[in-house]
Amino acid sequence: MRPSVVRVLPIVLLLVIAAAPALAQSDEEGRWALGVGGGIVKSGDFSDSYFMASLRGRIGESDPGEKEKGSVYGFWEPEFGYWSSSNNGFKGEDMMAGINIGGAVRVRNFEYWVAGGIDVHMLDVKTPSRKVDDDVMGANAQFGFDIHVNDTLSIFAAGRFDLLQESDEQKTFEQQHGGQSSDQQSKAYLGLRFHF
Repeated sequence: MRPSVVRVLPIVLLLVIAAAPALAQSDEEGRWALGVGGGIVKSGDFSDSYFMASLRGRIGESDPGEKEKGSVYGFWEPEFGYWSSSNNGFKGEDMMAGINIGGAVRVRNFEYWVAGGIDVHMLDVKTPSRKVDDDVMGANAQFGFDIHVNDTLSIFAAGRFDLLQESDEQKTFEQQHGGQSSDQQSKAYLGLRFHF
Protein backbone atom coordinates (compact mmCIF):
# COMPACT_ATOMS: atom_id res chain seq x y z
CA MET A 1 0.00 0.00 0.00
CA ARG A 2 1.45 3.35 -1.07
CA PRO A 3 1.46 6.29 1.38
CA SER A 4 -0.69 9.19 0.25
CA VAL A 5 0.84 12.43 -1.02
CA VAL A 6 -0.76 14.30 1.86
CA ARG A 7 1.28 12.24 4.36
CA VAL A 8 4.58 12.24 2.44
CA LEU A 9 4.66 15.94 1.44
CA PRO A 10 5.07 17.34 4.99
CA ILE A 11 7.97 14.94 5.63
CA VAL A 12 9.74 15.99 2.42
CA LEU A 13 9.22 19.68 3.22
CA LEU A 14 10.62 19.18 6.73
CA LEU A 15 13.74 17.48 5.30
CA VAL A 16 14.29 20.30 2.78
CA ILE A 17 13.91 22.96 5.49
CA ALA A 18 16.33 21.11 7.79
CA ALA A 19 18.91 20.66 4.98
CA ALA A 20 18.86 24.31 3.81
CA PRO A 21 21.10 25.70 6.59
CA ALA A 22 23.69 22.96 6.02
CA LEU A 23 23.78 23.70 2.29
CA ALA A 24 24.08 27.44 2.94
CA GLN A 25 27.08 26.99 5.22
CA SER A 26 29.12 25.36 2.46
CA ASP A 27 28.28 28.07 -0.09
CA GLU A 28 28.93 31.65 1.05
CA GLU A 29 27.69 33.34 -2.11
CA GLY A 30 24.49 31.33 -2.47
CA ARG A 31 23.13 29.20 -5.27
CA TRP A 32 20.55 31.75 -6.42
CA ALA A 33 20.77 35.24 -7.89
CA LEU A 34 17.93 37.66 -8.61
CA GLY A 35 18.78 39.99 -11.49
CA VAL A 36 17.02 43.22 -12.50
CA GLY A 37 18.10 45.41 -15.37
CA GLY A 38 17.25 47.85 -18.10
CA GLY A 39 18.57 48.93 -21.48
CA ILE A 40 17.49 49.20 -25.10
CA VAL A 41 15.79 46.92 -27.61
CA LYS A 42 15.71 47.26 -31.39
CA SER A 43 12.81 45.56 -33.17
CA GLY A 44 11.91 46.39 -36.76
CA ASP A 45 11.95 50.18 -37.17
CA PHE A 46 11.93 50.96 -33.45
CA SER A 47 14.46 51.28 -30.62
CA ASP A 48 12.96 51.52 -27.16
CA SER A 49 13.55 50.97 -23.45
CA TYR A 50 13.78 47.38 -22.25
CA PHE A 51 13.29 46.06 -18.70
CA MET A 52 14.04 42.57 -17.40
CA ALA A 53 14.14 40.39 -14.29
CA SER A 54 15.57 36.90 -13.86
CA LEU A 55 16.24 34.27 -11.21
CA ARG A 56 19.49 32.41 -11.87
CA GLY A 57 20.11 29.04 -10.21
CA ARG A 58 23.55 27.45 -10.25
CA ILE A 59 23.88 23.87 -11.50
CA GLY A 60 26.43 21.74 -9.66
CA GLU A 61 27.93 21.54 -6.21
CA SER A 62 31.02 23.75 -6.18
CA ASP A 63 31.04 27.39 -5.12
CA PRO A 64 32.43 29.45 -8.01
CA GLY A 65 33.90 31.97 -5.58
CA GLU A 66 36.03 29.45 -3.70
CA LYS A 67 38.71 28.90 -6.37
CA GLU A 68 41.36 31.60 -6.84
CA LYS A 69 42.39 30.26 -10.27
CA GLY A 70 38.84 30.33 -11.54
CA SER A 71 35.98 27.93 -12.07
CA VAL A 72 33.42 26.92 -14.67
CA TYR A 73 29.79 26.22 -13.79
CA GLY A 74 26.37 25.89 -15.41
CA PHE A 75 23.14 27.70 -14.60
CA TRP A 76 19.47 27.75 -15.48
CA GLU A 77 17.45 30.95 -15.45
CA PRO A 78 13.74 31.74 -15.67
CA GLU A 79 13.27 35.31 -16.89
CA PHE A 80 10.75 38.04 -17.65
CA GLY A 81 11.17 40.96 -20.06
CA TYR A 82 9.05 43.92 -21.17
CA TRP A 83 9.23 46.75 -23.68
CA SER A 84 6.73 49.06 -25.33
CA SER A 85 6.77 51.51 -28.23
CA SER A 86 4.56 54.42 -29.21
CA ASN A 87 4.93 56.48 -32.40
CA ASN A 88 2.46 58.39 -34.64
CA GLY A 89 -0.64 56.49 -33.51
CA PHE A 90 1.19 53.15 -33.45
CA LYS A 91 1.47 51.41 -30.06
CA GLY A 92 3.17 48.12 -29.45
CA GLU A 93 4.29 46.12 -26.45
CA ASP A 94 6.02 42.81 -25.86
CA MET A 95 5.85 40.90 -22.56
CA MET A 96 8.21 37.96 -22.61
CA ALA A 97 8.60 34.97 -20.27
CA GLY A 98 11.17 32.27 -20.84
CA ILE A 99 13.89 30.00 -19.51
CA ASN A 100 17.58 29.88 -20.36
CA ILE A 101 20.45 27.52 -19.73
CA GLY A 102 24.07 28.63 -19.85
CA GLY A 103 27.60 28.39 -18.61
CA ALA A 104 29.91 30.82 -16.83
CA VAL A 105 33.63 31.18 -16.19
CA ARG A 106 34.60 32.94 -12.97
CA VAL A 107 38.06 34.32 -12.18
CA ARG A 108 38.18 36.12 -8.83
CA ASN A 109 35.58 38.93 -9.01
CA PHE A 110 35.01 38.80 -12.78
CA GLU A 111 32.67 36.35 -14.48
CA TYR A 112 31.70 36.02 -18.12
CA TRP A 113 28.88 33.85 -19.41
CA VAL A 114 26.91 32.68 -22.45
CA ALA A 115 23.37 31.32 -22.51
CA GLY A 116 20.48 30.46 -24.76
CA GLY A 117 16.84 29.63 -24.27
CA ILE A 118 13.24 29.63 -25.38
CA ASP A 119 10.58 32.28 -24.69
CA VAL A 120 6.92 33.10 -25.14
CA HIS A 121 6.32 36.66 -26.38
CA MET A 122 2.89 38.17 -25.68
CA LEU A 123 2.65 40.85 -28.38
CA ASP A 124 0.03 43.60 -28.41
CA VAL A 125 0.03 46.02 -31.37
CA LYS A 126 -2.49 48.84 -31.91
CA THR A 127 -3.13 51.54 -34.50
CA PRO A 128 -6.14 53.90 -34.65
CA SER A 129 -7.89 51.41 -36.96
CA ARG A 130 -6.64 47.98 -35.90
CA LYS A 131 -5.44 45.82 -33.02
CA VAL A 132 -3.38 42.60 -33.15
CA ASP A 133 -2.75 40.36 -30.11
CA ASP A 134 -0.47 37.37 -30.58
CA ASP A 135 1.43 34.91 -28.41
CA VAL A 136 4.46 33.65 -30.31
CA MET A 137 7.42 31.42 -29.48
CA GLY A 138 10.97 32.67 -29.62
CA ALA A 139 14.55 31.56 -29.10
CA ASN A 140 17.47 33.62 -27.86
CA ALA A 141 21.24 33.68 -27.59
CA GLN A 142 22.93 35.95 -25.06
CA PHE A 143 26.30 36.77 -23.57
CA GLY A 144 27.56 39.04 -20.83
CA PHE A 145 29.70 39.53 -17.78
CA ASP A 146 29.29 40.13 -14.04
CA ILE A 147 31.59 42.12 -11.76
CA HIS A 148 31.15 40.86 -8.18
CA VAL A 149 31.16 43.74 -5.71
CA ASN A 150 30.82 41.40 -2.70
CA ASP A 151 29.23 38.05 -1.79
CA THR A 152 25.70 39.38 -2.22
CA LEU A 153 25.89 41.86 -5.12
CA SER A 154 27.21 41.95 -8.67
CA ILE A 155 26.86 44.40 -11.55
CA PHE A 156 26.16 42.84 -14.95
CA ALA A 157 26.06 43.80 -18.63
CA ALA A 158 24.46 41.69 -21.37
CA GLY A 159 23.88 41.54 -25.10
CA ARG A 160 21.15 39.42 -26.58
CA PHE A 161 19.58 38.41 -29.88
CA ASP A 162 16.01 37.03 -30.13
CA LEU A 163 14.37 35.26 -33.07
CA LEU A 164 10.57 35.20 -32.94
CA GLN A 165 8.01 33.08 -34.74
CA GLU A 166 5.91 35.46 -36.83
CA SER A 167 2.23 34.74 -37.32
CA ASP A 168 0.33 35.38 -40.55
CA GLU A 169 -1.64 38.09 -38.72
CA GLN A 170 1.56 39.96 -37.85
CA LYS A 171 2.93 39.69 -41.41
CA THR A 172 -0.32 41.11 -42.85
CA PHE A 173 -0.33 43.92 -40.31
CA GLU A 174 3.30 44.87 -41.06
CA GLN A 175 2.72 44.85 -44.84
CA GLN A 176 -0.35 47.10 -44.51
CA HIS A 177 1.51 49.61 -42.32
CA GLY A 178 4.83 49.61 -44.17
CA GLY A 179 6.86 48.42 -41.20
CA GLN A 180 9.86 46.15 -41.14
CA SER A 181 9.50 42.57 -39.98
CA SER A 182 9.40 42.23 -36.18
CA ASP A 183 10.70 38.65 -36.08
CA GLN A 184 14.11 39.76 -34.74
CA GLN A 185 15.04 41.72 -31.63
CA SER A 186 18.47 42.91 -30.48
CA LYS A 187 18.90 43.93 -26.83
CA ALA A 188 21.66 45.46 -24.71
CA TYR A 189 21.19 46.09 -20.98
CA LEU A 190 22.85 46.65 -17.60
CA GLY A 191 21.67 45.59 -14.16
CA LEU A 192 22.28 44.36 -10.65
CA ARG A 193 22.29 40.77 -9.46
CA PHE A 194 21.50 39.96 -5.81
CA HIS A 195 23.00 36.64 -4.63
CA PHE A 196 21.39 34.59 -1.85
